[in-house]
Amino acid sequence: MCWVISTYIGHHTKNNKSKLYLTKFKFNPFYSKKAMVRRLHTGTTNQLGYYLAGLIEGDGSIILRQGEREKISPKIVFTFGKNETPMYEKLQKILKKGVIYTEKSGVCRYSITNADEVINTINLVNGKFRTPKILALYKAIDNLNRWRNANIVKLPLDTSSIDSNAWLAGFIDTDGHFSIKLTGEYKSDDNVTRGRVRCVFTINQSELNRVTRESNVPFMTQLANFFQVNLSHKVENSPLFKEPAKTIIFFAQSDRRHYIITTYLTKFPLMSSKYLNYQSFFKGLNYLGKRLTEQEILEIRAIKSSMNKSRTYYNWDHLNAFYT
Repeated sequence: MCWVISTYIGHHTKNNKSKLYLTKFKFNPFYSKKAMVRRLHTGTTNQLGYYLAGLIEGDGSIILRQGEREKISPKIVFTFGKNETPMYEKLQKILKKGVIYTEKSGVCRYSITNADEVINTINLVNGKFRTPKILALYKAIDNLNRWRNANIVKLPLDTSSIDSNAWLAGFIDTDGHFSIKLTGEYKSDDNVTRGRVRCVFTINQSELNRVTRESNVPFMTQLANFFQVNLSHKVENSPLFKEPAKTIIFFAQSDRRHYIITTYLTKFPLMSSKYLNYQSFFKGLNYLGKRLTEQEILEIRAIKSSMNKSRTYYNWDHLNAFYT
């Protein structure tokens, strides 16, 4: 139930005098053996609506009441894990609306229910959607126009370049995943096969949007074109659904394509804890395509073991540069 982008830099060498700075980046897509110099430059001004649209189209929900409750305003709900609470508290502070609560199951939600606040939020993201979930947005607009006299015009899908705004950053913050894979002698076992380091980026998507039942193929094709890769299809069983899930998958493993994700996220950084995993992913690029020393093997193992579910340390300083 996912599409996958796995990337590595082949034949990468590192200058012994060079140092890695996670907050700085400059990358030549046409491979160079010189050490990478990293510089952080963000284009966060007036990007909040785009980022928020990506966040909603990822794990956000636009919920409408039915029947006798139809007159009640639609609500916008974000579902997240407890570790992501600081990010949503920051978003709540910026938007100045909604409530954050934790259910008995441990699932956390950020909910915007007040009619005026929902209207303001929809005005912020209207015209910035890229996926079939825009149909849910349209239904919410129809409801608000009918029962609240909101007079909101339903704007079309955003067809601007993927790398022109922060939409993809918001989408990755909900559905993205970064990891490092170690094979051969670089693993923790006694495998004598020559080791390999792979930096992997994934996003989970079904072939059909589960809210609208519309195809995600056109939207995924746009992303595939952005990452310069081909789409493939897969069917797999899911514990969440009775029928096997049809998914769309693509892979990118060329060093000439790796710069696409790093360049984009340098300009439009992530805001969830995935920002920290991306830093680890980014650091792992220095270990690709070369024969590692024993010290470097220990280093890359340590980086890998501190990511995702194994992460125990969280630093939220990057929220100081949240989108505005």
